[in-house]
Amino acid sequence: MELAMYSGFNSELAKNGIEKTAEKAKALGFSSVEHLTMYPENSYMPTVAEASRIRKVLDAYVLPMACYSVCIDLYSAENGVEFLKGEADRAAELGSPFLHHTLIMSRHDAQNAPSYSEAIKVLLEKAVQVAEYAETLGIRCIYEDQGFYVNGVNGFGGFFNEMKKACKGVGVCGDFGNILFADETAEDFFKAYAKDILHVHVKDYLFKNTELPPSGTWARTRNNNWLRDTVIGDGIVNFERGFEILKEAGYNGRFSLESCHPEPFEMGVAQAFEYLNRLW
Repeated sequence: MELAMYSGFNSELAKNGIEKTAEKAKALGFSSVEHLTMYPENSYMPTVAEASRIRKVLDAYVLPMACYSVCIDLYSAENGVEFLKGEADRAAELGSPFLHHTLIMSRHDAQNAPSYSEAIKVLLEKAVQVAEYAETLGIRCIYEDQGFYVNGVNGFGGFFNEMKKACKGVGVCGDFGNILFADETAEDFFKAYAKDILHVHVKDYLFKNTELPPSGTWARTRNNNWLRDTVIGDGIVNFERGFEILKEAGYNGRFSLESCHPEPFEMGVAQAFEYLNRLW
Protein backbone atom coordinates (compact mmCIF):
# COMPACT_ATOMS: atom_id res chain seq x y z
CA MET A 1 0.00 0.00 0.00
CA GLU A 2 1.32 3.44 -1.01
CA LEU A 3 0.52 5.93 1.77
CA ALA A 4 1.04 9.66 1.26
CA MET A 5 1.54 12.25 3.99
CA TYR A 6 -1.38 14.66 3.54
CA SER A 7 -2.45 15.95 6.97
CA GLY A 8 0.56 17.44 8.66
CA PHE A 9 2.61 18.01 5.51
CA ASN A 10 1.82 21.70 5.09
CA SER A 11 2.03 22.59 8.77
CA GLU A 12 5.44 20.91 8.95
CA LEU A 13 6.51 22.70 5.78
CA ALA A 14 5.54 26.09 7.18
CA LYS A 15 7.15 25.45 10.55
CA ASN A 16 10.32 23.56 9.70
CA GLY A 17 11.01 23.89 5.96
CA ILE A 18 11.07 21.25 3.26
CA GLU A 19 14.26 19.42 4.31
CA LYS A 20 13.05 18.63 7.83
CA THR A 21 9.53 17.93 6.56
CA ALA A 22 10.78 15.40 4.01
CA GLU A 23 12.96 13.79 6.66
CA LYS A 24 9.97 13.46 9.00
CA ALA A 25 7.73 12.04 6.27
CA LYS A 26 10.33 9.35 5.54
CA ALA A 27 10.82 8.57 9.23
CA LEU A 28 7.07 8.09 9.66
CA GLY A 29 7.03 5.63 6.77
CA PHE A 30 5.33 7.66 4.03
CA SER A 31 6.30 6.99 0.42
CA SER A 32 4.84 10.20 -1.05
CA VAL A 33 3.25 13.49 0.02
CA GLU A 34 0.22 15.61 -0.81
CA HIS A 35 0.21 19.38 -0.74
CA LEU A 36 -2.78 21.46 0.37
CA THR A 37 -3.42 25.12 -0.42
CA MET A 38 -6.13 27.00 1.47
CA TYR A 39 -7.70 29.74 -0.69
CA PRO A 40 -7.00 32.62 -0.83
CA GLU A 41 -3.69 32.24 0.98
CA ASN A 42 -0.87 30.22 -0.54
CA SER A 43 1.34 30.47 2.52
CA TYR A 44 3.88 27.77 1.80
CA MET A 45 4.50 28.10 -1.94
CA PRO A 46 4.27 31.73 -3.00
CA THR A 47 6.07 31.20 -6.30
CA VAL A 48 6.61 28.54 -8.92
CA ALA A 49 10.34 28.88 -8.25
CA GLU A 50 9.78 27.86 -4.62
CA ALA A 51 7.76 24.86 -5.80
CA SER A 52 10.71 23.87 -7.99
CA ARG A 53 13.07 23.94 -5.00
CA ILE A 54 10.66 21.87 -2.92
CA ARG A 55 10.44 19.28 -5.68
CA LYS A 56 14.22 18.90 -5.78
CA VAL A 57 14.27 18.11 -2.06
CA LEU A 58 11.35 15.69 -2.37
CA ASP A 59 13.08 13.96 -5.27
CA ALA A 60 16.21 13.55 -3.17
CA TYR A 61 14.13 11.81 -0.48
CA VAL A 62 12.18 9.80 -3.11
CA LEU A 63 8.91 11.37 -2.01
CA PRO A 64 6.84 12.10 -5.14
CA MET A 65 3.92 14.52 -4.98
CA ALA A 66 0.94 12.16 -5.03
CA CYS A 67 -1.60 14.94 -5.50
CA TYR A 68 -1.89 18.71 -5.26
CA SER A 69 -5.04 19.80 -3.41
CA VAL A 70 -6.72 23.17 -3.08
CA CYS A 71 -9.47 23.96 -0.58
CA ILE A 72 -11.59 26.61 -2.28
CA ASP A 73 -15.23 27.63 -2.62
CA LEU A 74 -15.08 27.82 -6.39
CA TYR A 75 -18.74 28.80 -6.56
CA SER A 76 -18.21 32.13 -4.80
CA ALA A 77 -14.44 32.73 -4.83
CA GLU A 78 -13.43 35.96 -6.51
CA ASN A 79 -11.02 35.15 -9.37
CA GLY A 80 -11.24 31.49 -8.35
CA VAL A 81 -10.58 30.18 -11.84
CA GLU A 82 -7.41 32.22 -12.27
CA PHE A 83 -6.28 31.27 -8.77
CA LEU A 84 -6.67 27.57 -9.59
CA LYS A 85 -4.81 27.98 -12.86
CA GLY A 86 -1.90 29.37 -10.86
CA GLU A 87 -2.13 26.39 -8.52
CA ALA A 88 -2.03 24.11 -11.57
CA ASP A 89 1.27 25.76 -12.52
CA ARG A 90 2.65 24.91 -9.07
CA ALA A 91 1.27 21.38 -9.26
CA ALA A 92 3.06 20.87 -12.56
CA GLU A 93 6.33 22.21 -11.12
CA LEU A 94 6.00 19.74 -8.23
CA GLY A 95 5.39 16.84 -10.61
CA SER A 96 1.89 16.11 -9.35
CA PRO A 97 -0.25 14.01 -11.70
CA PHE A 98 -3.44 15.47 -10.23
CA LEU A 99 -4.98 18.79 -9.26
CA HIS A 100 -7.73 18.19 -6.73
CA HIS A 101 -9.89 21.13 -5.76
CA THR A 102 -13.09 21.52 -3.78
CA LEU A 103 -16.17 23.16 -5.26
CA ILE A 104 -18.69 24.73 -2.86
CA MET A 105 -18.56 25.04 0.92
CA SER A 106 -21.93 26.47 1.95
CA ARG A 107 -24.73 24.35 3.36
CA HIS A 108 -27.67 23.55 1.10
CA ASP A 109 -30.10 24.83 3.76
CA ALA A 110 -28.29 28.08 4.57
CA GLN A 111 -30.08 31.41 4.17
CA ASN A 112 -29.99 32.58 0.53
CA ALA A 113 -28.27 29.36 -0.52
CA PRO A 114 -28.43 28.66 -4.28
CA SER A 115 -30.53 25.78 -5.57
CA TYR A 116 -28.70 22.61 -6.52
CA SER A 117 -29.17 23.23 -10.25
CA GLU A 118 -27.96 26.83 -9.95
CA ALA A 119 -24.86 25.79 -8.04
CA ILE A 120 -23.98 22.98 -10.44
CA LYS A 121 -24.36 25.23 -13.48
CA VAL A 122 -21.88 27.76 -12.09
CA LEU A 123 -19.46 25.07 -10.89
CA LEU A 124 -19.39 23.30 -14.25
CA GLU A 125 -18.64 26.51 -16.12
CA LYS A 126 -15.73 27.34 -13.82
CA ALA A 127 -14.36 23.82 -13.32
CA VAL A 128 -14.21 23.17 -17.06
CA GLN A 129 -11.95 26.20 -17.53
CA VAL A 130 -9.60 24.95 -14.81
CA ALA A 131 -9.54 21.37 -16.09
CA GLU A 132 -8.84 22.43 -19.66
CA TYR A 133 -5.92 24.57 -18.53
CA ALA A 134 -4.54 21.82 -16.27
CA GLU A 135 -4.69 19.40 -19.19
CA THR A 136 -2.30 21.61 -21.16
CA LEU A 137 0.20 21.03 -18.32
CA GLY A 138 -0.27 17.26 -18.34
CA ILE A 139 -2.35 17.32 -15.14
CA ARG A 140 -5.73 15.67 -14.57
CA CYS A 141 -8.31 17.38 -12.37
CA ILE A 142 -10.02 15.14 -9.83
CA TYR A 143 -12.99 15.83 -7.58
CA GLU A 144 -14.22 14.36 -4.32
CA ASP A 145 -17.59 13.89 -2.67
CA GLN A 146 -17.52 16.93 -0.42
CA GLY A 147 -19.72 19.43 1.36
CA PHE A 148 -23.52 19.41 1.02
CA TYR A 149 -24.11 20.04 -2.69
CA VAL A 150 -21.54 17.86 -4.48
CA ASN A 151 -21.86 14.97 -2.03
CA GLY A 152 -23.73 11.70 -1.81
CA VAL A 153 -23.94 9.37 -4.80
CA ASN A 154 -26.54 11.42 -6.65
CA GLY A 155 -25.36 14.85 -5.55
CA PHE A 156 -21.84 14.15 -6.78
CA GLY A 157 -23.11 12.55 -9.98
CA GLY A 158 -25.03 15.67 -10.96
CA PHE A 159 -21.70 17.46 -11.22
CA PHE A 160 -19.24 14.74 -12.22
CA ASN A 161 -21.26 13.05 -14.95
CA GLU A 162 -21.60 16.38 -16.75
CA MET A 163 -17.96 17.23 -16.09
CA LYS A 164 -16.87 14.01 -17.79
CA LYS A 165 -18.82 14.93 -20.90
CA ALA A 166 -17.02 18.26 -21.11
CA CYS A 167 -13.51 17.08 -20.14
CA LYS A 168 -12.64 13.47 -20.84
CA GLY A 169 -9.50 13.39 -18.67
CA VAL A 170 -11.07 14.23 -15.31
CA GLY A 171 -11.44 11.69 -12.50
CA VAL A 172 -12.56 11.07 -8.94
CA CYS A 173 -10.77 11.42 -5.63
CA GLY A 174 -12.43 8.71 -3.55
CA ASP A 175 -12.83 9.99 0.00
CA PHE A 176 -13.62 7.48 2.74
CA GLY A 177 -15.18 10.02 5.09
CA ASN A 178 -16.77 12.99 3.35
CA ILE A 179 -19.90 11.14 2.25
CA LEU A 180 -20.82 10.62 5.90
CA PHE A 181 -21.81 14.29 5.93
CA ALA A 182 -24.49 13.37 3.40
CA ASP A 183 -25.51 10.47 5.69
CA GLU A 184 -24.44 7.91 3.11
CA THR A 185 -21.46 5.51 3.10
CA ALA A 186 -18.14 5.28 1.30
CA GLU A 187 -19.14 1.83 0.02
CA ASP A 188 -22.08 3.41 -1.82
CA PHE A 189 -19.84 6.04 -3.37
CA PHE A 190 -17.04 3.66 -4.32
CA LYS A 191 -19.46 1.22 -5.96
CA ALA A 192 -20.91 4.04 -8.06
CA TYR A 193 -17.59 5.61 -9.17
CA ALA A 194 -14.90 2.94 -8.72
CA LYS A 195 -13.84 2.98 -12.38
CA ASP A 196 -13.19 6.73 -12.23
CA ILE A 197 -11.29 6.81 -8.90
CA LEU A 198 -7.68 7.87 -9.51
CA HIS A 199 -6.66 8.84 -5.97
CA VAL A 200 -8.00 8.12 -2.46
CA HIS A 201 -8.22 10.13 0.77
CA VAL A 202 -8.31 8.04 3.95
CA LYS A 203 -9.98 9.29 7.13
CA ASP A 204 -12.25 8.03 9.90
CA TYR A 205 -15.04 9.51 12.04
CA LEU A 206 -16.88 9.06 15.28
CA PHE A 207 -20.68 9.39 14.94
CA LYS A 208 -23.47 10.63 17.22
CA ASN A 209 -27.20 10.87 16.69
CA THR A 210 -28.31 13.56 19.12
CA GLU A 211 -30.20 16.86 19.03
CA LEU A 212 -27.67 18.88 21.00
CA PRO A 213 -24.19 19.36 19.52
CA PRO A 214 -21.46 17.43 21.35
CA SER A 215 -18.59 19.40 22.82
CA GLY A 216 -15.34 19.92 20.95
CA THR A 217 -14.72 19.54 17.23
CA TRP A 218 -17.93 17.84 16.09
CA ALA A 219 -19.59 18.87 12.81
CA ARG A 220 -23.20 18.55 11.68
CA THR A 221 -24.32 16.28 8.83
CA ARG A 222 -27.07 16.86 6.28
CA ASN A 223 -29.59 15.05 8.49
CA ASN A 224 -28.37 16.80 11.66
CA ASN A 225 -26.26 13.96 13.02
CA TRP A 226 -22.76 14.69 14.32
CA LEU A 227 -19.27 13.61 13.18
CA ARG A 228 -15.78 14.03 14.63
CA ASP A 229 -12.45 13.07 13.05
CA THR A 230 -10.74 10.19 14.82
CA VAL A 231 -7.77 7.85 14.45
CA ILE A 232 -8.04 5.45 11.51
CA GLY A 233 -9.75 2.25 12.62
CA ASP A 234 -11.47 3.73 15.70
CA GLY A 235 -14.48 5.13 13.86
CA ILE A 236 -17.43 3.97 11.79
CA VAL A 237 -15.85 3.83 8.30
CA ASN A 238 -15.97 0.35 6.74
CA PHE A 239 -12.47 0.27 5.24
CA GLU A 240 -12.60 -3.45 4.62
CA ARG A 241 -15.56 -3.21 2.25
CA GLY A 242 -14.21 -0.05 0.63
CA PHE A 243 -10.90 -1.77 -0.11
CA GLU A 244 -12.72 -4.77 -1.58
CA ILE A 245 -14.57 -2.50 -4.01
CA LEU A 246 -11.37 -0.70 -5.02
CA LYS A 247 -9.53 -3.99 -5.59
CA GLU A 248 -12.37 -5.37 -7.67
CA ALA A 249 -12.12 -2.26 -9.86
CA GLY A 250 -8.35 -2.73 -10.25
CA TYR A 251 -7.33 0.37 -8.28
CA ASN A 252 -3.55 0.71 -8.06
CA GLY A 253 -3.17 4.34 -7.03
CA ARG A 254 -2.01 5.97 -3.82
CA PHE A 255 -3.81 6.59 -0.53
CA SER A 256 -3.37 9.93 1.24
CA LEU A 257 -3.69 9.95 5.02
CA GLU A 258 -6.08 12.79 5.87
CA SER A 259 -6.13 12.48 9.65
CA CYS A 260 -7.31 15.75 11.21
CA HIS A 261 -8.22 14.17 14.54
CA PRO A 262 -7.45 15.76 17.92
CA GLU A 263 -5.52 12.66 19.04
CA PRO A 264 -1.68 12.86 18.79
CA PHE A 265 -0.55 12.93 15.16
CA GLU A 266 2.31 10.41 15.37
CA MET A 267 0.15 7.91 17.27
CA GLY A 268 -2.57 8.25 14.65
CA VAL A 269 -0.09 7.71 11.81
CA ALA A 270 1.34 4.56 13.41
CA GLN A 271 -2.11 3.06 13.97
CA ALA A 272 -3.23 3.98 10.45
CA PHE A 273 -0.20 2.26 8.88
CA GLU A 274 -0.70 -0.92 10.86
CA TYR A 275 -4.47 -1.09 10.36
CA LEU A 276 -4.65 -0.09 6.70
CA ASN A 277 -1.78 -2.28 5.54
CA ARG A 278 -3.33 -5.24 7.35
CA LEU A 279 -6.68 -4.69 5.63
CA TRP A 280 -5.27 -3.90 2.18
